[in-house]
Amino acid sequence: MKNKTINLDCLILAAGSASRFGSCKQLADWHGQPLLAASIAAARQLQPARIVVVGGAFYPQLLQALPALNAQVKNKTETPVELLEFPAWNLGLGHSLAHAVKYLQNSNPVLVLLADQPLISAQDLQNLYHRWCQHPEKITCASFANTLGVPALFPAHFKARLYECRGDRGAKSLLLRYSNHVIPVAMPSAEFDVDTPADLSNYLRKAI
Repeated sequence: MKNKTINLDCLILAAGSASRFGSCKQLADWHGQPLLAASIAAARQLQPARIVVVGGAFYPQLLQALPALNAQVKNKTETPVELLEFPAWNLGLGHSLAHAVKYLQNSNPVLVLLADQPLISAQDLQNLYHRWCQHPEKITCASFANTLGVPALFPAHFKARLYECRGDRGAKSLLLRYSNHVIPVAMPSAEFDVDTPADLSNYLRKAI
């Protein structure tokens, strides 16, 4: 996929207040980079048409960090990050997802990611994308810990369902509801997410 932009949009959901973390989790230090940068770097390797980060509770902090997050863009083939503000972030993850999908205003398939799954690799996303290319009418998503979840790649005709997400019912609720339209892709790395400072420090301590 080098030097070729593909007709795919990536949404990285980062609008929450990170109440269990107690501060701006999205910009917490992860191997010398903001935690959010890990998701962006993995998405950027797909060379999608757009990468949109949805900010909310910490939108001002994310806006301030945006130049640094885009500093890794070294040539015209690499996708810069767009930051979308969702002022009603307190309504829940589902609302922020619906808002972001409507913002895209196109017929591209959409890859939904979270800002707090830093172990998701570029290879994980490429595996997801290649599997989707074999069945472009289906949803492909991560399978881990006996469940389905994000990252998940939705074909364009499922956007109408994404528009309907509300409250805390996000992409996972659709994966379970339309399981007969889902192709799971094994992704053990998706099991780890950062909810608390202890999650972050414990993992980094083990990684040393």
